[in-house]
This record gives sequence, structure tokens and C-alpha cells, in this order.
Amino acid sequence: MRKYGKGFVVFLTMVLVLGMSFSAMAVERYSLATGGTAGTYYPIGSAIASIITKYVPDIEVTAESTGASVANLKMIREGNVEMMMGASNTSYGAFSGQPPFEKEPVENIRGITCLYPEIFQFVVLKDSNLKSIKDLAGKKVAVGAPGSGTERTAKMVLEAHGLGYDKISPQFLNFGEAVTALKDRLIDCAIIGSGIPTSAVVDASTTLDVNLLSLDSNIMKDFLKDRSYLTMVTIPGGTYRGVNEDVSAVASPALLIARKDLSEESVYQITKALFEHLDVLADSHAQGKMIRFETALSAMSIPLHAGAARYYKEKGVDVSGWVIE
Repeated sequence: MRKYGKGFVVFLTMVLVLGMSFSAMAVERYSLATGGTAGTYYPIGSAIASIITKYVPDIEVTAESTGASVANLKMIREGNVEMMMGASNTSYGAFSGQPPFEKEPVENIRGITCLYPEIFQFVVLKDSNLKSIKDLAGKKVAVGAPGSGTERTAKMVLEAHGLGYDKISPQFLNFGEAVTALKDRLIDCAIIGSGIPTSAVVDASTTLDVNLLSLDSNIMKDFLKDRSYLTMVTIPGGTYRGVNEDVSAVASPALLIARKDLSEESVYQITKALFEHLDVLADSHAQGKMIRFETALSAMSIPLHAGAARYYKEKGVDVSGWVIE
């Protein structure tokens, strides 16, 4: 048997170590900003990260728990994350420089796909005799946490129905706080923007007799003309205990977003992997079943990333209206 000197063994070890180092350097590591661990963004985001890491060569993605849309947009603007999840309406506002991003618009974001719809539900007590949105005039209405995507959309929808904040008593509460306040009869209506069935509303309906207010379809038809980031949906009767009639509502899909400077090839492979493994998303959370190719651009509110656009073009989708240089 041939014997090798100590110097050769050292050399061989160095070669192996360097080879492993170069291999590790070839892997791109991305952070995906999601939301709180008790919400929907985090489990869906974790499933997305798992798909990309498993099926896209040389890319590893870690899902980060964050403060959701507004926080994520600030993180991606500063270059602290490569990908994020965020409400379509909030992302549109950030990209176009609307409050709270009027001083520093988030211009480095590009869309990959619409995910599931976040539906805005106007929850009231059945014995309140509130039958329509306009009945909320002069009432205490929980509009969402201050500066949140829910509050932004709630304000817009209320104003469309003639109810600016000067016509109601806005209460800036998160979902949990709003439901507690409704239970304690400290507010008249809780506006909850989330995938359905929403656990906060399920919780309320198990201990209270609740109802959901329908939006005025004629008002919303005009309101939505120039708002691609919102769409009308129906909350089916029976979604919550005691709410047996269908309810007209507005939804803002959650978006999967990439930073503009990610390579076209990387985002193409990410988009391809997601749509080839929708079963993983469906198994991750009830809202994962709502993620479909057919609705990928249903309410896309920001320009598409070139890599995502390439994938959609291959599938015969006209993306000319969503692509900018």
C-alpha cells in the first residue's frame, strides 16, 4: 500500500475544506419576512420557505416572524430581507408613496404572486340593530391597529360609504383587542381583515350572537374601478355560527414579494417551484388551499418581478400591464 507523507495529507485536507467552503458560498440565503407566529403569514411563509429550499437549487430561505405588512415593507426597503409577504393594498401604498410611506416610498419591491384573500369583515352584535355600513354613523368602530393594513383599508371603505373618521368614533385596536371590546360592549363594530374563517371572529361567534354587515355593491362598484389591489368577495352563509346569509365584502390579497435586485433566474425558479408544489401550501394552513395559479394576478398591485413575469409568459399569461423596467 502506498504511504503518503504528512504534507500531502495536510494539502488534501485543505483542498477538501476549500471545496466545501466554495460550495457553501454558492448557496444564496434569503430571508422571507412574514408576520406573527399566531397569524396566517408565518405558517404560509414557512411553507413557502420550505418549498424554495427543497426544490430550488442553491437557494435557502428562512421565514422570519415579524410585525407583518408595514414592518416588512420597511425591512425590504432597507435591504434587510430579500422577500416578504404583505397586503396588496398596503404594498400598493408603499410603492406609490402614500402614508405612512410618503417620505420614503418602497420602490425596490416587485410582485411574485397573489396568495390568499384577506377579507374585511364588519362584525356587530345581532341585538345592536345595525343592518348596514351607513348605520355605523356616530358609532364606536374598531378600525384596526394604527398604521396597519387593516386600518388603511377600513378607512377607505368607510369613507366610500360617507363615513369619514369625523362621522364615527374610530377605535385603533388589533383583532384580539377588538373582539374583547365587542364582547364587553365597549364598541359597536369590529373590522377584521384576515383570511376566513378568522379565529378572532370564530371566537366571538361562539360566545356572542354576531352578525356581519354587507357592503353596498353599488358604492363598491365605483370605488373599486381604480383600485386593482382590492376585489369583491362573498362570505358564504354558515362560515360563522348564527350568520346564515351570504355577505358581500371586500378583500385585499396577501402578496408574495421579492426585492427588485434578485436575479431573474432565481425568481423564475422560485415562482415555478411554488406553483408546482401547491399541495405543500394547501397542507400548511386552511388559507393555503386558496392559493391557485388562476388567481395569481387577480389583485396584483405592484409591478411584477422579471423572473415571475417570465414564468407567467411561459404559461400563456399576458403580463404586459404588470411589467416595468
